[in-house]
Amino acid sequence: MTETAAAVATHTIHAELDGEMHSFSCRSDQTVLNAAEAAGVTLPSSCCSGVCTTCAAVVTEGSVEQPDAMGVKSDLQEQGYTLLCVAYPRADLKLRAGQEDALYEAQFGQYQK
Repeated sequence: MTETAAAVATHTIHAELDGEMHSFSCRSDQTVLNAAEAAGVTLPSSCCSGVCTTCAAVVTEGSVEQPDAMGVKSDLQEQGYTLLCVAYPRADLKLRAGQEDALYEAQFGQYQK
C-alpha cells in the first residue's frame, strides 16, 4: 500500500432509503454515490455532475464536502442537504436518501404559491 493510500480515511455510511437502512464504507476521496454503487446499494441518481437533484439526501449526522454541488443553495447545504454524486465524506455519516422532492420544495416552493 502506498503512503498516500494509507492516509485516505474510510468512513461508514448509513443511508436510509424508502424505510430501508443500507450501510457501506466510503473513502474520503470517493463520492458517497460511487461507494454505494461499489457496495451494491442502489441510490437514486441521474446526471452525476452536481447539477440535477435526483441524488439529493439529507445528512443527519456527520459532514460532507461538496464543492461541485451546484444544484443546492449554500443555505440548504448548511441545513444538511447534499448531492451524493459530488459529496465526499469527512466523517461517518447518517443520511436520508431520496430527498429530491424535499430539496425542490425547499429551494423553489415559495415560487409555487
